[in-house]
Order: sequence, then structure tokens, then C-alpha cells
Amino acid sequence: MGVSRRSLWFGAFAALAGPAAASGGGGAPEQAPATRQERLTSAPTYLPLPTFSAGVLQRYSTAGLLVVDMGLDVPDPALLRRARLNEPRLRDAMRTALATYATTYYRDRTAPEPGQITRLMQQAADRVLGAPGARVLLANIIYQRRG
Repeated sequence: MGVSRRSLWFGAFAALAGPAAASGGGGAPEQAPATRQERLTSAPTYLPLPTFSAGVLQRYSTAGLLVVDMGLDVPDPALLRRARLNEPRLRDAMRTALATYATTYYRDRTAPEPGQITRLMQQAADRVLGAPGARVLLANIIYQRRG
């Protein structure tokens, strides 16, 4: 099957235009990419946490993956400092809470329950920080079914 001259010309143009567009030759100053916190909120009391994932087990096999983006809103400065210092423990507690939800409460082919996920993660945050005051904020919940 032959390739037309028009598609060859278009391919050559795209190959030459790609590097020129990527070099930023437009003269506009490049902005530094926003941090994860700046993309979600500008509040200084917000503590973003990494994306968590947990496998959904059904009948002794993996049915899919539950993925959650979240953070904590901690208005008390002393508690925010404690949360930043205990961030590895917070991450572990959040990961454990999501795994508990994914393996115990969640059923395949149903919508995840944000209220129940938030409740489990809120209990974990309060336990790690030793006091209430940090509020769990979910940004995104995705369930990827195994194909």
C-alpha cells in the first residue's frame, strides 16, 4: 500500500515543528510546574499526601485496584507541625485504612463509598496524631477493574 505525497509532507512538517514548539521559541517565559499542593489548594493548612492504592480481593484473587488522592486540612499550627513530623506514620496509617476498606468493605462492580473511606482514614489520622483536629479531604477515588 503506497503512502501519498500529502501524508509524507505532513509527517515531515510534524517532525520539524515538534522540536521547535517544544523549545519554547514563542518568547513567553516558562513557568515552573506547580507543586502538588499548589494544584489542589493554596491554603497553608493543607498537607497533601501521596496517592494511595490498594488491591481489591474477591474470592481469593485480585479483582482490581482502588486508588485515592487525598490530603489533610490541619488548621491548628501545633497539630500541623506534628502531622508534618509524623508524615511517614500518617502515610502508613492511610495506606492501611484504604487496604482495610478495599479488602473488607468494598465489593467488586459497585461504586466506592467516599463516606466510609473518609471515616476509616479519619480514624487513622486521629490515632496517629493523638488528637482530633486534622480533617481528611478526598480529592479523587478511582477503581480500576482488572481486565
